[in-house]
Amino acid sequence: MPLDTDRLLAALTAWSLPVVSAEPLPGGWNSVTWLVRDASGAPYVAKLSDVGSATAFLGGLRVAARAERGGLASGAPVPLPDGRLATDLDEGLLALLRYVPGRPPDASSAGDLHRMGAVLARAHRALGNDTADVGKQHRWPWPWASDCLRELPMPGHVRTRAAQVLEEAREAAPHLRAGVVNGDPGLDGFRLSERSPEEDGLVDWGAVLQAPILYDLACTAVLTRETPHAIRHVVAGYQAVDPAIADELPCLDTFVRLRWMAHAIYFSDRIERGLLRGVSSAAGNEEGLEEAYAGMCGTHRS
Repeated sequence: MPLDTDRLLAALTAWSLPVVSAEPLPGGWNSVTWLVRDASGAPYVAKLSDVGSATAFLGGLRVAARAERGGLASGAPVPLPDGRLATDLDEGLLALLRYVPGRPPDASSAGDLHRMGAVLARAHRALGNDTADVGKQHRWPWPWASDCLRELPMPGHVRTRAAQVLEEAREAAPHLRAGVVNGDPGLDGFRLSERSPEEDGLVDWGAVLQAPILYDLACTAVLTRETPHAIRHVVAGYQAVDPAIADELPCLDTFVRLRWMAHAIYFSDRIERGLLRGVSSAAGNEEGLEEAYAGMCGTHRS
């Protein structure tokens, strides 16, 4: 059953912080979050992962902590008194995260999108290619994807196209820089500071992977697809921090298709497990899979 407020507050006593209130936050396909405050009014974010996502969740917490040490506002975990980053509950894994102030980017604002790209470049620079916090299955060239395409039930035409897309990305990768990537950098994960762009941040690290760093830009292209030309401004912001990305941009479309492959795996898994969080009915997952196939084929239309 869902974690109610009283049980959440009880669980948060493990951090030895006087948490006095919890307010559910919107969104979340694989997790549930709350804005919580301690007795002084200081805000934190409590996050509960699905049981099946616990390993990736813990890896993301470790990467977020490393990003913070590298100078990025990342929503890093607040350790428990014994040093653990999360506590086990029947409902899943619970973590307490540092609150990152700011607002999400406005997809219609070129300036906001430029800042978004700069934050992404700063994140990649802070994390480098140290994969110690990334599980072996999620390191490039992504054994997890091969396993899913072999084992997950999905329509034959989707499986065939997804395998082709994965192979195309693997063939392109030797010419690209690899690193630890966020894996799901949507608009709502960015925090634009009201004080200074240098304080902008990126939160929500539950989809961390090792991949060509171009993959995060490809994810952003897909996640901002409803705003024409948004990715151009994101790329410009990224390039202002990391000019070398210009040499890799000819491969962007290859990794956009790879992002759609990840969508195909994601929705196939949700269909198999009967997961409905984030959609109004099972049809929503089927529609997501159809859209992913169109994206892999380059026929997706916003």
